[in-house]
Amino acid sequence: MGKISQGVLGGFSGKVGNIIGGSWKGIDYMRVKASSVKDANTIKQQNQRAKFKACVSLAKSVMTTIVRPIWNRKAIKMTGFNLFVKTNLPVFDNSGAISDYPNLKFSIGQLPLPTDLVIINNGAGGGALRATWVDNSGIGFALPTDKIRIIAMCDGELVELQGLSFSRQTEWANFNVPFGTGSIVHVYAYFQNDESSLYSTSAHTLLTIT
Repeated sequence: MGKISQGVLGGFSGKVGNIIGGSWKGIDYMRVKASSVKDANTIKQQNQRAKFKACVSLAKSVMTTIVRPIWNRKAIKMTGFNLFVKTNLPVFDNSGAISDYPNLKFSIGQLPLPTDLVIINNGAGGGALRATWVDNSGIGFALPTDKIRIIAMCDGELVELQGLSFSRQTEWANFNVPFGTGSIVHVYAYFQNDESSLYSTSAHTLLTIT
């Protein structure tokens, strides 16, 4: 039972119904205890947790190379990690699998992609691919020295290619992905300036390795 110490307008200690009264450092307070707590384990909530867990796992896997250098620059009143998750959460289905690869974004930014960017098998086999595009230097922040960056995904495995030196002005790039003949691969290409201060949005290509 609660005890009123200063009349009906004063503080009280103890519990009255679902209201708990007390005092802290001479300040009277009241807090309300919830009458019931719903079990947060509905099918809808389970699905949302599966999507969220998978998206968070992806964000963590590219934290150093993608999230911090790219997404931290674009985040406002949130972390780059949270912006990455917020942007990409809709591409996951209720089981936590990626269901919308074309709308998965590894990079965002105001650096323009080159015109007519195409990625195909280059005929050499063994995961050898070729990207071609049209140099659009001078459009917005685009410069001839901007470098292409590649990420490839196959059956849940993600590979970030390192050391590519092909620039916007070369209008082509040859590279290899470590997936065998017949593999269905999602390739994401984006561009980065020499100072690593500007990035383009990533573009998606789906192809089968020949």
